[in-house]
Amino acid sequence: MRRDYYSENWYQATEKFCQNAVKCGQLRWCVAPGHKFDIPYVSIGTGPHKVVINSGVHGIEGYFGSAAQLLFLDKIVPNLSPELLKKYTFVLIHIINGWGMQNRMREVRDKKHGGLVDLNRNFGVDFSRPDALPQNPKYELAHDLLLSKPDKVVKKNAIKEFRAVHLDDGVWDAISYGQYTQPYGLFYGGSTPMIENLMTMSIYDEIMHDADSLISIGMHTGLGRFYRKSGRVTSQMLVSHPGAHKNTRFFAGLTPNTTIVPDEKAVNGPSLLGDLVDCLENRYATSNRPVYTADFEVGTGEFPIMSPIYKRMDMGDARYDLLNYGEINPQTWKNLTESWYPSDVRWRNAALKNVNVLFHDMTNRLSR
Repeated sequence: MRRDYYSENWYQATEKFCQNAVKCGQLRWCVAPGHKFDIPYVSIGTGPHKVVINSGVHGIEGYFGSAAQLLFLDKIVPNLSPELLKKYTFVLIHIINGWGMQNRMREVRDKKHGGLVDLNRNFGVDFSRPDALPQNPKYELAHDLLLSKPDKVVKKNAIKEFRAVHLDDGVWDAISYGQYTQPYGLFYGGSTPMIENLMTMSIYDEIMHDADSLISIGMHTGLGRFYRKSGRVTSQMLVSHPGAHKNTRFFAGLTPNTTIVPDEKAVNGPSLLGDLVDCLENRYATSNRPVYTADFEVGTGEFPIMSPIYKRMDMGDARYDLLNYGEINPQTWKNLTESWYPSDVRWRNAALKNVNVLFHDMTNRLSR
């Protein structure tokens, strides 16, 4: 797999995307006043059924997402038939969180209100009533530990012990669900819709104004395994519904060679607060306009139990540094980057091979 699909920063990634996008379809930009990182997107085809691939909701993960979109433009688009492009329009939304990508951060900084906002906890939330924001009291049980003084041994063991104690009572899982009380806490959803949120929904509104259906897939990294010795990478499609739900069954048929991971806890509502996929379903789905949403995740963890512990420790260490010193320690920053975007060349090549399988399956099924 060609290595030059990957980039070193937002500027380089955006230049590559635009140079390839204009050869394939109609390139547009979403621009916001005073916002440095505009969002380019390209539409390919004229069909009423929309297929959207977005990248970079989490900035540091955008390096893979951008590379995946370049692969789609380079390898997949030339093989799309005219008949398919009359039925479907393929839209690639490139790097939603440009600030995060450029600064190698998963989140975006809220310069006005303070804090690090996880954009995938910022969508579809009614911020007009602060007293009615989603509640996640279980997160508070872990907050002080996660933001405690960095210590590779003591803190790691303390988080490991916390996980063992709270694995079955929902507290460990609740850490990542999203919270709206601690601006420098992990997975903070913000106090207002971020500009990246508003820009993203503006693009989707434009896409959906004449749509008969929507398939939307976000490109992500982090969950799953990277077998460093063999260079093998796992990938999975996360669907925020139980296994029996129509969306889960749809993706099982659309991407048969990708593991489908349903969310059995989402029977009475979404587990993840403020995520984009649920926002899209709530915003656009009607009885005669189906909406299918999911996230494609490529694994970066080497050890099944310790990887999520390291990720949360690195995120907490970064916040401790920001709160106490105003900047992130270089070693912490390196650890944080490797958690979501490994520098290992074999990982990067294997990640693209996995997403190539996804793209081929999807376009072949849609062509039937």
